[in-house]
Amino acid sequence: RLLPALPPDWQTGQVRGLRARGGLTLDYTWAEGRLRKAVLHATVPVKTLLRHPGGEVPITLKAGETKELSFDAARMD
Repeated sequence: RLLPALPPDWQTGQVRGLRARGGLTLDYTWAEGRLRKAVLHATVPVKTLLRHPGGEVPITLKAGETKELSFDAARMD
């Protein structure tokens, strides 16, 4: 699940290099308290179902591969 909780005082920001289970490193960007972009970096082969504020998407990455996801504010209500 991408960015499941964000403190109300953190309306805009970004974080890089968060480690997730299964061999992913994540970078997030958010604005107006909502996720705007996530970049996934696979350190090993990854196959997972990624849950985000707009729904779910299957992700398959090879080791060393990167995937960028952008999120439209209208889809995230």
